[in-house]
Amino acid sequence: MPASHRSHRRKKARNTARLAIAGGVTGVAGVVAVAGLMFTLRSHGSRTEDEPSTMAATTNAAGARPAHRRTLAQLKLGPKLDLSTPDGYLYDIAAVGAGTADKPLSGTKTPPPEGATLAYVDYVITNSGTDPALLDFPADLFVKRSALPDSVAATGRCMPQPGAPSDMCTLPDSTEVIDTLGFAPPKSQEGDQYIPAGASYLVRVATDMGVKKETQPGDIGLYVWNPRFVANRQAVQVELP
Repeated sequence: MPASHRSHRRKKARNTARLAIAGGVTGVAGVVAVAGLMFTLRSHGSRTEDEPSTMAATTNAAGARPAHRRTLAQLKLGPKLDLSTPDGYLYDIAAVGAGTADKPLSGTKTPPPEGATLAYVDYVITNSGTDPALLDFPADLFVKRSALPDSVAATGRCMPQPGAPSDMCTLPDSTEVIDTLGFAPPKSQEGDQYIPAGASYLVRVATDMGVKKETQPGDIGLYVWNPRFVANRQAVQVELP
């Protein structure tokens, strides 16, 4: 991997945010209002290349369970991608939809620059194993270079990846669980969070940097390239429905 890409994955920083409905969303995927459960955002632009993405969660003082507005059966999914990790965890992920919004995540604090917006993809992650699995975020959002504003393109922060189309690159992004789809919430164990066996969660990955307002779902893609899941470091597409 080029040194420039390694610098793109700096040491992980954690930013806590509540599950919430993101306003002003365009595209086919919605979000879900949730009360009481605290989740941690994962930022793809702030971890080392070999460090897996993880998410911490704690309940509030009242111990409230998260509400949900969807079930897995209500979602239209793209083809499933089966994944495994060296430590034996098994997952499958499937894309739900892509779009743009000025505040796609509950933790989005900085609005995009004037004339720009943020891109997102929603996907479902399922623990397909028979035991609890580390709650992980395998996929990153890619966008066509033609969708980048000049100010973003000039930063060099949109990184190519072998296996992905040459006209697409991945910006720093963040991921958040937006619905537990009626399954039990993750459980904490020694500072990590684990998704129950057979459970599926709806998650959203969104860019931290702006894209053009006219960006369409066809300009956005979802790929897995983290060597924790893809040993040859070749990006594998998670197809949209």
